Amino acid sequence: MFFEIASSLLFGSIAVYAKTKGSGVGSIGMNEGQKIQRIFSNTGLNVKEGDKILTAQLVRNKKRKWGRELVYRIPLGRSFEDYQSKINSIQDGLNTKKRTQTLDFQALRKGDFKNIFKKEKSHQKEVEMSYDGMLKIKIYNQPMPDKKDYKEIELKEGWRVPMGSNRTETIFHDFDQIYNMLVGGAVGGGKSAFLDMVISHFLRTQSDNVKFTLIDLKMVEFNRFRDCKQVVGFAETAAEAKETLKNVVEEMKQILERLKQMNARNVIDAGIKERHFIIIDEIGELASHKEVDADTKKIKEKCEYYLSNIARLGRAMGIRVIVATQHPTADVVPIQVKRNCDSRLCFRVDGTSASMVVLDSPGAESLPVIRGRAIYKNGADKYTLQTPWLPDNEMEEIIQDHIQPRKEIAKDEPKATGDFALFENTPLS
Repeated sequence: MFFEIASSLLFGSIAVYAKTKGSGVGSIGMNEGQKIQRIFSNTGLNVKEGDKILTAQLVRNKKRKWGRELVYRIPLGRSFEDYQSKINSIQDGLNTKKRTQTLDFQALRKGDFKNIFKKEKSHQKEVEMSYDGMLKIKIYNQPMPDKKDYKEIELKEGWRVPMGSNRTETIFHDFDQIYNMLVGGAVGGGKSAFLDMVISHFLRTQSDNVKFTLIDLKMVEFNRFRDCKQVVGFAETAAEAKETLKNVVEEMKQILERLKQMNARNVIDAGIKERHFIIIDEIGELASHKEVDADTKKIKEKCEYYLSNIARLGRAMGIRVIVATQHPTADVVPIQVKRNCDSRLCFRVDGTSASMVVLDSPGAESLPVIRGRAIYKNGADKYTLQTPWLPDNEMEEIIQDHIQPRKEIAKDEPKATGDFALFENTPLS
């Protein structure tokens, strides 16, 4: 009897000691909400008002399947950007605890007191922030996967493309709901790989209905697709871009006449299955204000003019625009194009200003240095995702099914001249 009581006391004492030792110095009794409150104070986010020190007030602390969600009311004088800029400090602060200690009862029974504690790695927690009048902080117990293979994704019908996966689901974008997209991100983040995946995806899922006009003034990204029968326009120079965009404008006029005859407002109502994607890998190469050559400048101004009208009016005619840039500055993307891109995808960028250009909010500058990690914004909704990875060999298999021989252009074949007149706003726009 005495031995059983002594054993129970010994086991209980060891368990308490293990729990205390594993909790980390200074963290005993401090929950995540209190830790974040302390971090707010230590990083200078509190506001002094007379003799008072104002800090963010915790309104809700709710446990979720994936972790915990905290909601704060921030003091006057602070903005969401102030808190977003401290996200790394918050995340690091939540991950400072030591490894947890657990009892090895087998070692204890053997009397091996040196090895009765086993160290286990604690999960690396990740933090996301958002603001809708309240500061929302999501603390995830499990990190997001740093790779998501395209072949693992269960695809959906229609014009929906997988944008990426978070910890619980794969998010799709429907180009028949939100028509145009702006993509940004620094070199090496995964921007071009994403564009290649989108093209390959629609070659695979909508091969009979999709058309592409690909503009790649860097002459490195889209060449693999140029001989696909779905590629009706391909440009590697500003002059070629002008001609391809002009052809799209003419196509829009023809579709508009067709819709009028059918008394339909758009291609969806008319039951027209074709969609034409205009994809530009580096929109900055078409920026006219940076051009020093007078003739080339005029060509780029015309390209901007065509593209702005296509983005503004083309949605009813089944024209979809995807523009991408690795230099997200306010003067790179034509304003009409940006205004008509209600969906955004931003990989890691160098600073807050670049994130603001693409997303109209900070956050992309704080993404981890993981290729393919991005923030997807669809209207008011935002998601941090790992975008799908489609290896080159799998992409080539898709492409090979759609290759057609190149047409040889006769030397005496006349070239198109003159500019097509753009139509005015209509009820379809």
